[in-house]
Amino acid sequence: MAMPLTGIRVCDLTHFWAGPFATEYLAHFGAEVIKVEPPGRGDSQRSGGHGHDNFWEWMPLFNGTNVNKRGCTLDLATPDGAALLDQIIAVSDVVAINLSARAARNLGVTYSRIRRVNPSVIMLSMLGFGEGGPWEQYVGFGPQFEQAAGITYISGYPDTEPIGHAAMPDPIAGMFGAIAVVTALEHRRRTGQGQRIDLSTTEGVALVNAGTVLEYTMSGQVRERHANKHLASSPHGAFRCQGNDSWLAIAVQNDDQFRALCETIGHPELISDPRFADLLSRSNNEATLREPIEAWTRLHDAHDAMTVLQRRGVPAGATINHATIVDDPQLKHREFLWWIDRPVNGGKYPYYGFPAHLSKTPVRPWKPAPTLGEDNGYVFSEMLSLNREAMQSLEQRGIVSQKMNV
Repeated sequence: MAMPLTGIRVCDLTHFWAGPFATEYLAHFGAEVIKVEPPGRGDSQRSGGHGHDNFWEWMPLFNGTNVNKRGCTLDLATPDGAALLDQIIAVSDVVAINLSARAARNLGVTYSRIRRVNPSVIMLSMLGFGEGGPWEQYVGFGPQFEQAAGITYISGYPDTEPIGHAAMPDPIAGMFGAIAVVTALEHRRRTGQGQRIDLSTTEGVALVNAGTVLEYTMSGQVRERHANKHLASSPHGAFRCQGNDSWLAIAVQNDDQFRALCETIGHPELISDPRFADLLSRSNNEATLREPIEAWTRLHDAHDAMTVLQRRGVPAGATINHATIVDDPQLKHREFLWWIDRPVNGGKYPYYGFPAHLSKTPVRPWKPAPTLGEDNGYVFSEMLSLNREAMQSLEQRGIVSQKMNV
């Protein structure tokens, strides 16, 4: 089946999470993504699969963000490696990088060079703080970008330290990166012009926090940490259920939902209690509501309680851990988990798929994440037409390799 990006080739120089997430979406849409890794060490994300002799092939995050890609190794710091990169760029439509500004300049992976090689190319550059400005040279990971975007400051309990999340900026930046590339490809289709995409990971995640900035500029108030409370819902929080570490999240947005909740938990008298007459009153007295709600939830399985409340129109959801996601009936029904066979890992494992079902161009997995240097032959012999002697020379000099330095 021809996909929307069939015929598009991406030279993927990204590593860690944000960049590979963006290029994986392009691969899902049909682009041929060539992931280029340094020989002997590979993508930095390969370093976390400890407990196996070939640990570099067992890092879950690497395997999960490089599905449907081809992979090669190439030492960009050598003249021959740089020349081969130019050849890959010359036959590519998109070049994606998330190297630091300093590393990109040191390796010569700049838009001016890339454009000289391929004038119509689209370059996606993903820096933590974007290009230019006083923070251009700063490096970091998701937790640092979260802090800079103001997300962490409002997360946690009052009078305690801010609480970070699970590198939330990375997938957000990845989605923006994929959207920007598709937009640039459409522009090129219409005009024939390539362009540079300068994406700031911090600015991407800041959009999640946009309401708090408007809140401050409109009211002069800085939002503080307030645990699980919510400005537009009350009661709002997680309540213990039957079983070990089992929880139910409840978010009551209006009076009708509050009435249904009170009737369901067997406390209809709370409906007429003036302390809970409206959203503001409930928010001011929310701590008082916790005991009767949790007295009911503790008697029920989280999923059963969710079903009962949902049938009454109360927003409620069981807190699901990673061990139970695999058997989640909703995810099974939607086939969100892709069971992909990656032989080097000894069988099939569940990977997160694509959340949107396209009726004409459904996204499907066609290959697992590449092993280190798996497609060297395809890239250098088929794409670039190097002969056997040239390939052997590159391997002998360590410019390309399928081996990891351990």
